[in-house]
Amino acid sequence: MIAVDQVHPLLSDLSSSLNKLLILPSDFEGKTKMREWLSRLSKMGAADELTEQQARQLHFDLESSYNSFMAALPSAGT
Repeated sequence: MIAVDQVHPLLSDLSSSLNKLLILPSDFEGKTKMREWLSRLSKMGAADELTEQQARQLHFDLESSYNSFMAALPSAGT
């Protein structure tokens, strides 16, 4: 998926879910990255598509945010 109208709703849902988690600080990497991407996508048209470079960067940002999220979760038994 590289079209703005496909990617934007998913990132919006993800951003909303991250903002509901009280264990994450407001400056959490994933929240910041999703805000940046939503802002960038909002400036594009619905039929516009991400370039290969943008798609790779989005994938990298999502992976990085996921790893940060997993690290932020409390350990079992703690």
